[in-house]
Amino acid sequence: MKFVKGVSPVIATIILILIAVVAGVLLWLWTSGFTSALPAQQQALYERIKIEGVLVAKGAKTNITAYVRNIGNVDVKISTVYILYPNGTIVSVKSGTDLTVNPSPIAPGSYATVTANNVTGCQTGYTYIIKVVTANGAEAAYTFVWS
Repeated sequence: MKFVKGVSPVIATIILILIAVVAGVLLWLWTSGFTSALPAQQQALYERIKIEGVLVAKGAKTNITAYVRNIGNVDVKISTVYILYPNGTIVSVKSGTDLTVNPSPIAPGSYATVTANNVTGCQTGYTYIIKVVTANGAEAAYTFVWS
């Protein structure tokens, strides 16, 4: 019977070390990607809002008030309100001094009135969408008829 020589013990050891090092590097890259991305996304994951109703107040200046409830786990701060046509075209954008939020920030489980002041470009009898956006990007939309 003739024996065939196998791989030398030195070469076998080098191959095993290379396999272990490559597996360790891949595991480190995979776990470091998850841990570095998690803190930045964490706030937005817990921030959730819902619009429960809309009131259009016409007068010398037309104001739209949305009743927004915080259904998330953290305080939210409303930054922008959009009035849109149903096809997504923007009618009006309100932020800064054109926006009144009471109270601000909105605590978890409570609601606030978000008023877009001096809204123009809307017509009676047409359907519109109001979209409320937080400072971290969470948003809620509500469809209503301008009356």
